[in-house]
Amino acid sequence: MMALGGVAAVGAGAAVASAASAGAVISAVLGGLATVAGVVATIASANQEAETQELAALDAVQEQSFESLQGIERRSSLKKAAAQAIAEQDVAYAGSGVDLSFGTAAQARKEAYREVDTGITTDSGTQMSRQARLSERAANYKNMAKRTKQIGIIKGVAQGISGLAGIASAFG
Repeated sequence: MMALGGVAAVGAGAAVASAASAGAVISAVLGGLATVAGVVATIASANQEAETQELAALDAVQEQSFESLQGIERRSSLKKAAAQAIAEQDVAYAGSGVDLSFGTAAQARKEAYREVDTGITTDSGTQMSRQARLSERAANYKNMAKRTKQIGIIKGVAQGISGLAGIASAFG
């Protein structure tokens, strides 16, 4: 009878050990799945942030075109206003009997053209400066997006290695 009790105890012990081993395997598998899910989530989060940065870069590029159109409009307005002012000035001089081809009238016209040229040149410089700043901003956003993706991958890999180390330590 004792022999049967000993066999039963050995069988029960093996069953307990087998159940514990199965529990460890299930725990390891679940830990592995959680690690994989964490890695995927980390990389996806970084990619989403990078996409936001890439959209900001695209917006800055599109603003450059808009700035170009605004510059053309401002300069056209300056030219139109100058032409109107010069015409009014010519009418005033001609109405008072002054010859427009020389003297004060001619000097006033030259000065008006000079002011228009200065205004147009200044506006062109301002436009170029704004466009350069927008271009630099777009480049910075693109670089940030690239670094964000790289950091996301690095964090994901580190998270994966940490999870695998945890699983390996469970099997000891």
